[in-house]
Amino acid sequence: MTATTTGKDTLGSVSTAAVEAQLIRRPKKRVRPLEWIAVHLVFFVVCAFFLVPFLWLLSAAFDEKASAYIQWPVVPTIMNFVRLFSEHDFGRVLVNSLFVAIATMILVVIAVALAGYSLSRLDLRRKDWITYAVLLLQTMPISATMVPIYGLARQLGLRNSYLGLILIHAAIELPFLIWLMKGFFDSIPRHLEEAAWLDGRSKFRALVEIVLPLARPGLGIAAGLAFLAAWAEVLMVVILIDQQDLKTVRLAFYEAMRTQGGYTEVQYGVIAAMGVLYLLPVMVVFFGARRLMVRGLMNSTRGL
Repeated sequence: MTATTTGKDTLGSVSTAAVEAQLIRRPKKRVRPLEWIAVHLVFFVVCAFFLVPFLWLLSAAFDEKASAYIQWPVVPTIMNFVRLFSEHDFGRVLVNSLFVAIATMILVVIAVALAGYSLSRLDLRRKDWITYAVLLLQTMPISATMVPIYGLARQLGLRNSYLGLILIHAAIELPFLIWLMKGFFDSIPRHLEEAAWLDGRSKFRALVEIVLPLARPGLGIAAGLAFLAAWAEVLMVVILIDQQDLKTVRLAFYEAMRTQGGYTEVQYGVIAAMGVLYLLPVMVVFFGARRLMVRGLMNSTRGL
């Protein structure tokens, strides 16, 4: 009986090895020329769809006679950028936008770090309900809450102030980022904090020295998304800011289109130059935090 069983096992292992050898020797499936052309054609169309607007932006910014269509400047010039700073006071506008975006980013990072850690570590009743209720707030469109936000800001004296913009931008971004940071904190082992507590550290010190460094990729995502959202948000700026000395880049875009002859006589070169300068801080933030953001996106689903 034992010999028969051993023989069967030997035959089974031999047959398995033979199948594996055949699979290894089997030639790889060659890609047909038509499939190769179709895949690369679709890839080219998608890239062109996204890159053509940037191509127009760069060409029109250095063209004194720019139009709504892509055309290479006959004589490249920087007069569009000069007019931005001389006629539109774009330097002050750029500083205002940077201040609001950076302040919003700092406030959001502090808030999501504390809130996400609390939802992850504290034993709360109905914690799952609270977590998904926070995420549900993100689904509410800003346009639906525009009127109550305006009325609340007016009653609290937050119109025409940096504080109002910063608080509202932060409140818009907090729900999703809190839910995201909870997942990052869930993926960090609790025994690391417990070891720090046994070593004599307080809970807050253990959070700062142990947990937050491990959650740095998540904080990088939160910081990047908060900056980009505050930098690009338009609706709240239009309804809350009237004073020229508080004007931001988004409001400058709107006024440049409105005051330069409406939609019939738009100075495309000035608008394109404004767009190029508007993109620079975004690119700086992306390339500066790309490693943290990539690591954070790869680990964002852990613990959820």
